[in-house]
Amino acid sequence: MKITIIGLGKTGGSLGLALGKRFEEIHRIGHDREIQIAKQAQKAGAIDTVAINLHQAVQDAEVVFLAIPFDQVHETIQHIAQDLKEGAVLIDFSPAKQKIAEWVDEVLPDGRYYVGWNLAINPAYLHDTQKGVSAIRQDYFQQGVVAITAPQKTPSEVFQLMTALIKSIGAEPLFADPLEMDGVLAEAQVIPQVLSALMVYTLTGQPGWREARKFAAQDFLEMGLPLAKSISAQELSQTLFANREMVQRLMNELLAVLVEWRDLLMRGEIETLTQHISEAQQRFEKWQTERLAANWILEETGIRREDLPTSREVFGRLVGFGNRKKK
Repeated sequence: MKITIIGLGKTGGSLGLALGKRFEEIHRIGHDREIQIAKQAQKAGAIDTVAINLHQAVQDAEVVFLAIPFDQVHETIQHIAQDLKEGAVLIDFSPAKQKIAEWVDEVLPDGRYYVGWNLAINPAYLHDTQKGVSAIRQDYFQQGVVAITAPQKTPSEVFQLMTALIKSIGAEPLFADPLEMDGVLAEAQVIPQVLSALMVYTLTGQPGWREARKFAAQDFLEMGLPLAKSISAQELSQTLFANREMVQRLMNELLAVLVEWRDLLMRGEIETLTQHISEAQQRFEKWQTERLAANWILEETGIRREDLPTSREVFGRLVGFGNRKKK
């Protein structure tokens, strides 16, 4: 099976490493806008072959992963749509599934399929802010969950293949609705990035920032990291626009709570304010404990991870999927 990974940074490179560690049956083709990054990924063992030409990179692949920033996805889909062979599956990691599905529907020929992936990574790397090829890890997806979204009428064989690939990188699949996932991702990823930008923009614009900057320390640093490390300004603004209805709802919720806390403060209702802050601390600690344990499968189904079918058991039945004749 030929798998192409477009974008060989932390996610794409780690994906290539994880796939390569599992199966000799997979040939990994890699493409990146920066050829040196692709060569570094190959040297690190993340891919088998470097493809310089984007069209040639995808034309023989059964599966194509787009591990690229959201603001590059639309253009890339337009470039490669006609190059995908019959039966090929196109996968992206973007946080705006409904918009991607619209773009794909406009240009993807019949007999080619689109599936969205979203990752809950290995909890061991929650504090890892490194980027690029130097940050790729073979176990980046271990103990993780991959949410799968796909258009209606996607063949069951595609979902079987997705399950096999996800298990092969050490994660478990979660089948989700695109609208639902857009809401989940807005809460879990997009809004934290917006709040990071909002805090830095507001505080550094204050008249007293010249002196305050000298005393800004760990709290300010950690709040600003999503802005500095996770995403570019263009990608964040385009993500916000693509998922603007979900983002608007959450922004309204945040504004309501901010006004409520401001009013509690001005009325001197310190006990109530303290209760709210304490509840927030408890909720965060609960999330942190659950996220580090990552026992999602046991929690949802009562089934232990080690009792689930292995990736090789599932994958062995599916090699050659992309070469099957369309019925």
